Amino acid sequence: MTEEQVTKAILNALAKNGWKIVAFDFPQSGSGKMLHPNENISEKNKGGIVPDVVAVKNGLCLFFENKDRFVSNDFHKVSALIGDNQYSNSIAALLNDYRIDKILYGIAFPSSKWSNKAKSNAALLDFVVGVTASGNIEFLHNPHSLEF
Repeated sequence: MTEEQVTKAILNALAKNGWKIVAFDFPQSGSGKMLHPNENISEKNKGGIVPDVVAVKNGLCLFFENKDRFVSNDFHKVSALIGDNQYSNSIAALLNDYRIDKILYGIAFPSSKWSNKAKSNAALLDFVVGVTASGNIEFLHNPHSLEF
């Protein structure tokens, strides 16, 4: 399963369950919304990140990083978004048209890649979503009792 297939499955599940898709990015497409760090950086895209999916519903915002496999560094990268406010200005601008009470950050990847390594890193994130070979969504780590 490719990262694009994971992204499409997430987009379909969110849209089907009434989530508003604020932004999405397919691999190598450049279609997403770049978030810039708060500090003033002279280089245009230095330090910028592009979330794969941003969705909102009922005051809740979800940020997804989608992958085709487990990579420990991705868990740590998303965890850094949770732990600091380095991108707060860009996030506020992106979500300016929505009433947001809470933002959760997570990763989605093929369920078949859910391994002991992934499980041991899951607590770094607000959620981990698996996509089955048939395109169904399952929560692999869901301490906030998310539903979609």
